[in-house]
Amino acid sequence: MYRRRLTIFAAIATAIILSLPIANLALRAYIGGKLWPSETRDLWSLDRVEGNVAYLLMSCCNRSMYPGRTRIGRNGYFFLGDDDGQVISKATGSWQPPAGLIEDRAAGLARLQQRVADAGAALAVVIAPNKHSVYPEMLPPDLNPAQQTVTDAFVNRAEAMGVSILDLRPVMRRLKETSQAYLKTDTHWTRAGAAASYDNVMRFLSDQHAVPASPVDYQLTPVNRPAGDLVRLLKMHEMFGPDHEVDYRITMTPPPETCLATLSLLSGDTSACVPSGDGEVSVMDRSMKMTRTDNAPNDQTVLMLCDSFCTASSALFDASFRVVYRVHWKFIDSAALGRYLEAFAPDIVIVQMVERDMLSFTESGN
Repeated sequence: MYRRRLTIFAAIATAIILSLPIANLALRAYIGGKLWPSETRDLWSLDRVEGNVAYLLMSCCNRSMYPGRTRIGRNGYFFLGDDDGQVISKATGSWQPPAGLIEDRAAGLARLQQRVADAGAALAVVIAPNKHSVYPEMLPPDLNPAQQTVTDAFVNRAEAMGVSILDLRPVMRRLKETSQAYLKTDTHWTRAGAAASYDNVMRFLSDQHAVPASPVDYQLTPVNRPAGDLVRLLKMHEMFGPDHEVDYRITMTPPPETCLATLSLLSGDTSACVPSGDGEVSVMDRSMKMTRTDNAPNDQTVLMLCDSFCTASSALFDASFRVVYRVHWKFIDSAALGRYLEAFAPDIVIVQMVERDMLSFTESGN
């Protein structure tokens, strides 16, 4: 009996093991020979089967295998789905905020503005748009973008309370007429979009707060890069070539003399400040980053509370100011913010939030 069960188990296991490469080979052959896996072990990958099926569904029907993760739009544009911040429902106006939420969040920004002013600093609140707001014409045909969204209601209420907000939606819409503002297969803006955000923040500091902030000179050079995070969510990034996306390279003259250090949010320990030049800085791990640029044109200290959208523009801000502290706003609370305002004595505080998360930010604790 035992031997018979073992034989059955071995037969089933063998069938399963063989089914994976057979499925991958069949799907790859159907899709096209040029898309066969580059490594033999890929033939046994469940993720590869899933990616092949997702690619096939996109190719034949222009549909997403997981629309909650990623929606497939027009002309090769991909969009984040409702699983992340109800972003589709917000774009179409079908999601409405709970009663009092906009009022509460706007009041929180007003308190933050006063708190920063009491610490002797200027506050810039910046909204990094969802791609849905910049390229509504590229959304899937079954979606109808709303003329007025929760973003408009929030900005209007916050400004009525005296909060100065830099809403970058109009900036990015103008930019797309001359440059690729957002990556087609990614949630984020291109380096051209990031550079435009930098230009407007610097102008905002000067116009709204009379902060003398001289921008650095930079050049944008078109480059190509692989497909982005929205394709990875569907596990079909291997199906796209290494030069699928149009992006840009940011170069500065003269190059910045920047070093980078990491501050632990738990222990407070600080690493050595190592030369980083014009390298980009991410805030997606649970630490604070500090940059010091000896040849910066502005002798000010900046505290940036931001998210993944500040990575692409980080080198420009680091080159512009003598000291920049940067941390994800989700990783600190009100008490920590108070400690940083006291310890770092920043001249400027920049709070940059992606549009879909703007109602998640609270001054009292994140």
